[in-house]
Amino acid sequence: MKIEGERIILRPIMPSDFPEIVKWTKDPEVGHYMEDDGYPETLADCQEWYEKQRSNRHIRRLVITTRNGVPIGDIELDHIAWRSGDAELRIRIGEGDYRGKGYGLESVTALLCYAFGEMKLSRVYLRVASTNRPAIRCYEKAGFKKEGKLIRTRSSEELREIYLMRILRDEFYEIHPQYRLLAG
Repeated sequence: MKIEGERIILRPIMPSDFPEIVKWTKDPEVGHYMEDDGYPETLADCQEWYEKQRSNRHIRRLVITTRNGVPIGDIELDHIAWRSGDAELRIRIGEGDYRGKGYGLESVTALLCYAFGEMKLSRVYLRVASTNRPAIRCYEKAGFKKEGKLIRTRSSEELREIYLMRILRDEFYEIHPQYRLLAG
């Protein structure tokens, strides 16, 4: 499976991506907004993590690359509920030089097109820290709407507000009618 955008390609993770995945996981700027999502923290952990996610039909995890093949992040649909047609979206732009330049929005839009068209999902949701303004703007541009909020304890003293956001298939096609034609 390969999903192409104007400037990006979403493709399956390969063992050659392990060093970047570990680097992004250890990057404090990336990790500041991420909850513990089970990403491998060492190269030794990567193979087991890779095999687990590859054999799990409830997850689709992809590397985001530029058109010339440079890995810049990863994106996934997790907790895929095939009967109800729901999935949770997560994204990391791990390479700092590519943040704030529209690569995240293009990746989210491309994955939503695939989720609603090829996978026939009806709803995609996500969680985002209320302080992560760039991500919230990206999600809103893609068509996500705030649905609620949670207060989580990140450490013994720090409370963290998390927004719950979602987009429905019909809402996506209303914002992006060109993709309805591709979905058939």
